[in-house]
Amino acid sequence: MTVIRTKRFILRPIEKADAPRFAILCNDLEIARHTARIPHPYTRQDAELFVDQLIAARIKGDEHAFAVCRDKEIIACAGALQTGERVWEIGYWVGADYRGDGVASEIADAMVQFAIGEMGAKSVTAGYFIDNPVSGRVLEKIGFRDTGETVMLTSLGRAQAVSSHRLELDVVGFSGARDVVIEA
Repeated sequence: MTVIRTKRFILRPIEKADAPRFAILCNDLEIARHTARIPHPYTRQDAELFVDQLIAARIKGDEHAFAVCRDKEIIACAGALQTGERVWEIGYWVGADYRGDGVASEIADAMVQFAIGEMGAKSVTAGYFIDNPVSGRVLEKIGFRDTGETVMLTSLGRAQAVSSHRLELDVVGFSGARDVVIEA
């Protein structure tokens, strides 16, 4: 299985044993508000179901989710979802105690490199809810550009549809961080 090493983090495939840590990190209203698939409150049962779904998707090959670890402790999650023929969408969330200091940018960059280098992406997309401009800046920092498209997505954490800006990355012009190593 693929492991991704960045300057500060190790991104490894999610495993069943991660559910208790995800239950703690995701029981955060900010994560739930700014993601589509995380309800609030977030229970251990939610985490176990989420982990099982991600493992099944990895086996199928259409989604790859990674536990982001610093010193063996999970601090975030990142993933890539196949949305079309050689089209991959990246996503991420960062635990409350670990936000800032470029964590999201570093792991988003690693996911783009994974999508291009390992999955052969010809297009990499992402999105963010309109009331989360910080995530938009993270994506723009690593090279994503706003497509001008806004779509409505259901946020389980809000129990309602929310406007989401769509972004796309120029795969040909993307160079990424030099300190990302992908071990397949």
